[in-house]
Amino acid sequence: MRWSAAFLLVFGLTSCSVVQAAAQRASVDELGIFKAWLDREHPGYACDQGPARFRNPTVEAAYAGRRFYYVLTYTRGMRPRLPNELSVVARVDDNGHVTPLSPSSPATYRPGLRKVATARDARQAGAAVLILALGDPGGGLRKLDDSLCTITKERKGWVCTYGRKDARYTSQVTFDRNGMLSTISVNLPPVP
Repeated sequence: MRWSAAFLLVFGLTSCSVVQAAAQRASVDELGIFKAWLDREHPGYACDQGPARFRNPTVEAAYAGRRFYYVLTYTRGMRPRLPNELSVVARVDDNGHVTPLSPSSPATYRPGLRKVATARDARQAGAAVLILALGDPGGGLRKLDDSLCTITKERKGWVCTYGRKDARYTSQVTFDRNGMLSTISVNLPPVP
């Protein structure tokens, strides 16, 4: 009995290590694919952060198993400091195809995004979409505060509204009655 328990423990630990190593290799391979895509599609690009994996706990919870990659340039409302400045967030699919995310195209955000069925789901998925749309995983320039997200259930689905006191700077993410992402509107104040 003790031998079988010890075998299962060792086998279980080894299996976990193999799975973790495979996931790490996939992440490295995907980052290489993303870098090659950047060089091909945006030769001579310049950025302040990246290329790197987009690591954010809210995004990782709403997009279980999906990985995103990014480059980020700090614009701060001034003329470009670097030639060919670039900010982009993208996902790499299982076939090595890179798809940049675009707020004007909600379809680019849908693959892997959890389906919304509750207000909690809407808050998490809405916040994740906005974090990706901002392109800054750590929120260094604009930290998204979940407490400023208002969730409403409407006849057509769920609405996640993110805003501060000034109504001019309100962002919104909507989900249809089937829980699928339908629109993204990002309207945040300029970075000081």
